[in-house]
Amino acid sequence: MQMLGVSQQDFLPEDDDAKVSEASGSGGSIDAYMQELLERALALRDRESENQGKHVLKKGLKYIEENFSEESLSLNSVAGAIGVSGNYFSSIFSQEMQMTFIEYVTKKRMEKAKKLLVQTHLHSSEIAGEVGYKDPHYFSFVFKKTVGCTPREYRSGK
Repeated sequence: MQMLGVSQQDFLPEDDDAKVSEASGSGGSIDAYMQELLERALALRDRESENQGKHVLKKGLKYIEENFSEESLSLNSVAGAIGVSGNYFSSIFSQEMQMTFIEYVTKKRMEKAKKLLVQTHLHSSEIAGEVGYKDPHYFSFVFKKTVGCTPREYRSGK
């Protein structure tokens, strides 16, 4: 429990000594008491694990927010930046976000692209670079696939 950061007060209740004495004196109830302790330990472990996963996800989302326009952004680069394995981050990410890492990054990039199309006069190829796509044709393909129209059509309001 200490390795998980769980305090003794959270794990062992104040009346623990009384329960141990009672369980010791009554014969077979020590098993029930030990099972209760084990169940409490597992519940606390699960809670701490979930909290740790949420903390990892929060750090990852912050990193993505700050770097989604980088062409080199990848699941492994985010995981490395926040100090976890790619498999662990992928698992936490998918479980909590209900979408894959790529789907999320693409969504962020398309949101930014839509803003730039409406708020600026940048060419589509410039916007592609601004949101992390080196190839403007690929950017247009992804934009049409996710938004439902080409960047030009989106800008013109069609």
